[in-house]
Amino acid sequence: MAIAFFVVLLGLALFLQQAALSLFLGIFLSHLNNKLSLTPLSVNGSLFLKAGIICLGGTISLQSLGTISVDYIPLVSIYVIAIMLIGILIGKAIKLPKNLTLLLVSGTAICGGTAIASLAPIIKAKSEDLVASISLVFLLNAIAIILFPYIGEFYDMTDAEFGVFSALTIHDTASVVGTASLYSDESVTYASITKLGRTLWIVPLLIGASIYSKSENKEYEFPYFILVFIAFVVLGNIFSIDGEIKSYMKYISISLFQIGLFMIGYKFQLKTLMKLSIKPVMFAVTIWLIIIAITLIIFHA
Repeated sequence: MAIAFFVVLLGLALFLQQAALSLFLGIFLSHLNNKLSLTPLSVNGSLFLKAGIICLGGTISLQSLGTISVDYIPLVSIYVIAIMLIGILIGKAIKLPKNLTLLLVSGTAICGGTAIASLAPIIKAKSEDLVASISLVFLLNAIAIILFPYIGEFYDMTDAEFGVFSALTIHDTASVVGTASLYSDESVTYASITKLGRTLWIVPLLIGASIYSKSENKEYEFPYFILVFIAFVVLGNIFSIDGEIKSYMKYISISLFQIGLFMIGYKFQLKTLMKLSIKPVMFAVTIWLIIIAITLIIFHA
């Protein structure tokens, strides 16, 4: 019985391809097991997350980065660094746990759920911190998809402006592209290319997190999967993997993330989520509103 529920809900998670929903389905299965007194399966979600990160490396095109307008490269870099610094300072000021701060800030600054899921096994984040971070990012993305096209129309943004605005202020790549597509096809082009500049910051993020973990954790183990990730990036560019193969690799990477997050949710206790305080919610919303305000000022000063 436990295996049947596991297979059905995991299959649903893979079909839906949504990070937060994969987590919630895993949590639901855990709750179901407790209610029905079923024997839980032994799983290790972090292994699938690491495999997803490695596979993601093969989809990153360094050549594509060169197509980003020179005008936006400094802006993207400044955004990522500024968000990380401001977020960490605010997190310290309100005494938010370090790992939760890092997860939320990384997801906000770089690429949402992907950055959070990639960072979590390196800093050995608690499952409740991972659940809270991905849940908050998912909710903010949903709000952005609904409201941002109206913001673009209100401020009479051009297609290029709205594409860049979306890429700088929305967390997940899929949500960036989805929001831009509601505005225009040209906005999607600008949004995709600019968001790539943010996404590539995942490499220094993982390396920096490794150094941080080594200094903070006496039981630190070097995350060798990062080396494999970097090797996949290099090999993917040396052998010029075509678009079709990259699309398959990206699909596999996303699927591995869904499996990993589902399994993490499966080991998570629902009562822990219910105890989530207002502090991380206010933190995530505050950082996001600051980013939106600054971006609007830049475009309409």
